[in-house]
Amino acid sequence: MKLDKNQIDTIDTVLEKLGVVYIDYKYEILDHIATEVEEKMILNDITFEEAFPAVLKKWQPKFKKSSSALFGYFWEMPEILLNKCIKMYRKKLLFIITGAMVLTSGFLLFSSFLGNHLAGFFSIATILYSVALLLSAIGYIRIRLSKRKTSYGFLFKQQFIGCSLVASQQLYYMNSGFESKHSSSLFSYLIIFTLCIYFLFSVYNLIYYRAHFYELKRMRFLEA
Repeated sequence: MKLDKNQIDTIDTVLEKLGVVYIDYKYEILDHIATEVEEKMILNDITFEEAFPAVLKKWQPKFKKSSSALFGYFWEMPEILLNKCIKMYRKKLLFIITGAMVLTSGFLLFSSFLGNHLAGFFSIATILYSVALLLSAIGYIRIRLSKRKTSYGFLFKQQFIGCSLVASQQLYYMNSGFESKHSSSLFSYLIIFTLCIYFLFSVYNLIYYRAHFYELKRMRFLEA
């Protein structure tokens, strides 16, 4: 027994009210709930109006609003969405930290060259930083203006706020002569490590940006 469009719309409306608004996960959850409702209707020979509340009650604990220190306690969302976002973000952080350590180690192998050309390197990095920050700001505005939300858009916006603060600090360090007053190798390498962190965050910004609009396009196609 397949649910009709009105019944599917009812489940969709309830999920929206419960805060399940990221479409890349909402339709996956909706499909699971619809399947369980269909099975319950067949096995117990009951109507949709009887089966849906029973299935929803089973899922209710997963929709409890939760927050995480990883994104800030001011941001709350259903626990089922939060756990998925945390899982994605932790994998990304592991990749970024590992990648930054590898890139920084590469700079360490050329430490004498780096020391002699640090000012020139910072000049190039300033240009790249500024371009990356501008592109991220444009991406942030476009995602904010999107009528529909995705988990990728959420992660992009969270990442953009943190990256903007880091970028502003790094631009200050690289253009204020701060490194000449703290010319130790350790300080220079910490600056390079932070630059690598931001570079890899920018790569993920691009991935999240493309994934967000891909999901919007995919959903428009499925709903057509």
